[in-house]
Amino acid sequence: MAALDADVIKTYVELGLGLGIIAAMAYDPVRDSGLELLDSDHLFTTNITRIAVRRDHYLRGYAYRFIEYCSGALTETVVKNAVAPSRAGEIE
Repeated sequence: MAALDADVIKTYVELGLGLGIIAAMAYDPVRDSGLELLDSDHLFTTNITRIAVRRDHYLRGYAYRFIEYCSGALTETVVKNAVAPSRAGEIE
């Protein structure tokens, strides 16, 4: 079987329909007390997630929070500075 949602996968496993592979962040030791989390880092390569934003595009606060949630180093200030319009060619 295949499912895209971690909760669906965990439900299949809880029903005894096999084992499931989910991201560690989808495992909650309290809610998922009937399941066992096994370390599988040695089986999978590291995945890199990229977030792209357009220069000169207004981002709402929740977008900055999401970016910071993905990487604590990407604060709102860091992102704003990175996507600020290029000042090349301007006379100071």
